[in-house]
Amino acid sequence: MNLRDIAVTVRALPDDKYGWTLMESTGEQGTFAAYALLRESERAYDSYSSAMAAGIAALRQMFGAEGPRREGSWEP
Repeated sequence: MNLRDIAVTVRALPDDKYGWTLMESTGEQGTFAAYALLRESERAYDSYSSAMAAGIAALRQMFGAEGPRREGSWEP
């Protein structure tokens, strides 16, 4: 399966708010995985779970129910 390696993360913001980010693996090999910012929320959410749900919704909106696919072959 040629799925892209994309992570949904939640970060704390000022005033006890939360925001989501979509990060994509750069494919660099090392001790820790390297990810680059793909997209981030434009608004703040009142709870961690609301920010996570919105981040997952953004991922689905960008890539659909089949998930983020790569064209051609790809090895992680």
